[in-house]
Amino acid sequence: MVLIVDDLLRLPFDLSMKVLEAIADEADAMTLSTERAVREQVLKTQMQFEQGDLPEEEYRTKMSQLRKRLDEVKGV
Repeated sequence: MVLIVDDLLRLPFDLSMKVLEAIADEADAMTLSTERAVREQVLKTQMQFEQGDLPEEEYRTKMSQLRKRLDEVKGV
């Protein structure tokens, strides 16, 4: 009985933390402020190109920008 009550009391907090973590992850991905976010964007761009959803010229432009951003994030 006590365990159920504990779980019910923690539920709003746990859900709020999951939502906040998801928002933070999405913000990182949008701003490309972490190395992980930049690498994820590189993978997405590569997949779009391989699937034919992205023209080669646009692919090259995006990849060049992402490489520069990765160097900035790494501090190179």
